[in-house]
Amino acid sequence: MGDFFRGLPLYWAKVIAALLYLLLGLWVITRPRDFIFRGTEDKSRWRDLRLWALVLIGIQIILYFLF
Repeated sequence: MGDFFRGLPLYWAKVIAALLYLLLGLWVITRPRDFIFRGTEDKSRWRDLRLWALVLIGIQIILYFLF
């Protein structure tokens, strides 16, 4: 099995990493609103951790494809 993975081009490693990040983003989106805002009275949009997690995941995917 190791020979199979060594034979793949580097591009496929980037695609697999990006897919894993997209799955993580999907998981982040599915978290309930009550879970995200637990322990705070301020429920403004900029405090939504899902938004910030998706921004960071997007930056990470861009970096994977650039480098």
